[in-house]
This record gives sequence, structure tokens and C-alpha cells, in this order.
Amino acid sequence: MAIQFGNAQSYLGILSKTTAAVEASEVHTAANTLPSSQAGAESADRSTRISALGQTVSSAEDVYPMDTGKGEKNLSLSTYFNGGYSSPALSLDGLLIPSEKNVRALQDHISKVFPDFLAEHDIPEAPDSIRYDSSGNMVLPADYPYADQLKAALDENPAMARELSTANALSSHLAALKELEPFHEEYAQAQSQAEIDAVINKYSHLLNDNRSYPEIALMFSDDGTLRISADGTALV
Repeated sequence: MAIQFGNAQSYLGILSKTTAAVEASEVHTAANTLPSSQAGAESADRSTRISALGQTVSSAEDVYPMDTGKGEKNLSLSTYFNGGYSSPALSLDGLLIPSEKNVRALQDHISKVFPDFLAEHDIPEAPDSIRYDSSGNMVLPADYPYADQLKAALDENPAMARELSTANALSSHLAALKELEPFHEEYAQAQSQAEIDAVINKYSHLLNDNRSYPEIALMFSDDGTLRISADGTALV
């Protein structure tokens, strides 16, 4: 089960850092064999390259190993939700799997960027929770005084809105999969058709089209740290 959010493609953040490091090393080697004037110019260029490399390394905390339809890929989540990747339509590279790893990564990344997002838009505090209705619309607590400001800020910054809704969607699917784990275990252990029928009957409430799904909530602490819950319990 997977969900596609935007035209996202696998991203290997290490590649650009490795390339920059190799180029910086080559410049250093060449400088040792050049006249002093040329070596000075090369040294300045090398410093510029190293500075760029440092900026790349410093942004590495934005890169997470994510489970996709084509295996684990290193993705810059800011780039991902800003539409910085391109891929053919329906490419498996653009799919994020509802796994614990992905939900943890989104939970961690949102905890890092959401407080700054609020500050940039002069919103004094995060809502206690964010939920989404069956149509995918954001639902904020009735007593949250900055609801209109937050919704306007998210309208102006679709990347943040996409990341929040993606965290909710993947969490909803993950919670549903977790509910089915006992069924799969007991079904695999069944030794006869009678036992199989008994297992199916036992978990029929989870197998029909009208089943209820766990209620997902994005819960924020006073400092903006995110904890994702399913029916009031931490999901990951």
C-alpha cells in the first residue's frame, strides 16, 4: 500500500557532497604543481568550493532514509515537499510507503521546521492538535485562537501543508496496517479451512468496506514538537 504525494523522485544527498569533496581534492593537488600566482587563484577557488561543501554538509540533517516503492532512498524532505524532484507520472520513485520509518522521519522533520514556520508568520503558538476530516480538510481545535492565521500561512506555503497532510495520511494507513497484524499472524498459523474461517470471522470487523479506522492526530507540545497518535496512543 503506498501513496503518491507530488512528483517526487529518489534523491541521494550524499552524491552532491561526494562530488564536491572530490573536486576540492583535485583543486588542492593541482595547486601544488602550479606557479604561486595561479596557485593562489586556485586556492581561493578551492576555499569557495569547500565553503559550498560545508553548506551541503550542514543541510544533511534535512536528508532522511525513506521507504519508497523502489526501496530505501535518501530524500531531502524540504526539497521533496517543495516539488524539487521530478519523475515520470506514476513512477514508483515518487511513492512513500506507510512505514514506521517514514512516519518517524516526518514526525522528526516537522518537529524541526514547524516552530520556525510559525515564528516566520507571527503565530505565537502551535495548535494542541491537527486532524483531517474524511475529505482531507484540516481540522483545528475550536479554541485555537490562531486558526485563521495558520490556515492562511499554509495556503501561502503549500510545501508545509503537504508535509502535514502527508504525515497524517501515511500515519492513517500505518495504523490500519498495524490493526491487521494479529489477523495476518493468526491466518498464517491456521492449519485447516475451519481455522481459517474462524480467523476471518474473528477479524471480520476489520475486513469489510464499512470498517472504522483509527483516529489520527498530529499532537504538538508547547515548543512545537510533534507526536503522532492513533486513537490517543503514540503511533511510533
